[in-house]
Amino acid sequence: MAKWIGRAIAAVVIAGVGYSVYDAYRAGYFTRPEMPDGAFSLSYRNGLRAIVVDVPNEQEVRRYFGFPTDVPFYLKDAWSFCSAPADEEKEQVAGFMKNREWPGERFEAVCKIKVDDDVVVRGLITSVPKL
Repeated sequence: MAKWIGRAIAAVVIAGVGYSVYDAYRAGYFTRPEMPDGAFSLSYRNGLRAIVVDVPNEQEVRRYFGFPTDVPFYLKDAWSFCSAPADEEKEQVAGFMKNREWPGERFEAVCKIKVDDDVVVRGLITSVPKL
């Protein structure tokens, strides 16, 4: 009887480790590039993979949401670097946030991917307080 309980426990542990590895693979953590000091990463099921730079990491008190933009198929799994919007982007961000009426929501970052000499906007990051 103890032999079967031991096997059952081993099977559960192996399944848990296997699922953890699969989940990390699906989130893209095995392909994540080097991160600068102070940066943190976010990976969403909608495909947005973000390395947030120069924005305070408040994951303990805030919940982050990622809003991807439409990009070519070969960029859908790429990691993007996200930072606060530049001055020329603030007007567009204000328009995005104006259409949203979530209490306590704030805009955090614009995510971009550099492709040769072009820069592609991959998505936007907002946050709300955790309750």
